[in-house]
Amino acid sequence: MALSKKQKKKRRRIIILSAVGVVVLALGYLLYSYGIDYYRKYYACGGVEIDYYRFPVTGIDVASHQGKIDWKEVYDSKVYFAFIKATEGENFVDKRFKENWKEAKQNNIIVGAYHFFRFNKDGKEQAYNFINNVSLSADDLPPVLDVELYGGNKYTQETKNKVISEIFNCLRTLERHYERRPIVYTNIETYQNFIKGNFDDYDLWICKLCSEPKSLDWTFWQYNHSGDVPGIRSEVDLNIFNGNYSDFINYLYDNKNEETEDIDS
Repeated sequence: MALSKKQKKKRRRIIILSAVGVVVLALGYLLYSYGIDYYRKYYACGGVEIDYYRFPVTGIDVASHQGKIDWKEVYDSKVYFAFIKATEGENFVDKRFKENWKEAKQNNIIVGAYHFFRFNKDGKEQAYNFINNVSLSADDLPPVLDVELYGGNKYTQETKNKVISEIFNCLRTLERHYERRPIVYTNIETYQNFIKGNFDDYDLWICKLCSEPKSLDWTFWQYNHSGDVPGIRSEVDLNIFNGNYSDFINYLYDNKNEETEDIDS
């Protein structure tokens, strides 16, 4: 029996919906597989055992999602330094930055401020957002630019060079203003795609959770995303400095006196 026009139309709709469903399932599977592979590559490990005789200078990094922090308890737990989120993109300011900055310093913790870089925003404008909200003294760590494929940051081969150019503009604007070379924070994947070969002159703060980054020339190493620190109710990132206490003090005060090459170029 021949199908009616209505039946044929219904059949075509079913075929189309089925095809769309298959495509969606296939894409979902690919994304899931990528996510699992990424997790296994960077996060699925039992943690890193730190040799505190080699790396005695311990620190944390925090943002507003850590909530209210008791910085005296943090200091009493032998946390030596803290990187505190200040800004993001062209206009976002972390709501707890001023509070964390003030109270950490009041409790004798060496502090540094960081800016989360947005791939689709102007680099200079992002630098000005940080500059307008962060005053650094001689006792503070250099400004930090957080560059990572995370939080919505993405790129294509066509936009990659543009992103690198804006990272450069942001770093140079910060460098000119503070007269100190910024630190670049990144993870392994982003380092390979954007930092390596482009920003090797900047001190590196690297995130690597499953093993020591022995092949990299790093200054700070973020080795744990789920640390338990007295005074902080939520999990917190743990970091170490590449050196002993004397090295850290020398780094802190020598860095501000270094003449950056071609700073006005």
